Amino acid sequence: MSTPVIARANIQQLLPSPGEDPVLYLKAGPDDEGGPLEVDVWVSAYVHHSKVLVHRHDVVDAIGDTPDTDDMDHYLTLLQLTVDEVAAALA
Repeated sequence: MSTPVIARANIQQLLPSPGEDPVLYLKAGPDDEGGPLEVDVWVSAYVHHSKVLVHRHDVVDAIGDTPDTDDMDHYLTLLQLTVDEVAAALA
C-alpha cells in the first residue's frame, strides 16, 4: 500500500471541522472498506486509535488555529513522519 502525502488542505479541513475532538486519520479507500490509503477528517470517537494521525487540539497547540504558510509547511513535514508510521503499521 502506498503512503499518502499529507497536504495543507488536510490541515485546513481539520481546523474548522465541527464536532467533538475531530482528528485526521488514515482510511482505506473512500468508505474505509479497502483501497488506497487516504487522509480524512472525522470525530475521534468513530475512528480506531491505530488510524489516528493527529487531533485538532494538537494541531492548534503546535501551530495555532490560523497558521501562516511557513508554520504549516514545517508542521506538515513533521506530520508526514506520523503518516508514514501509521501507514506502515496498517500494511
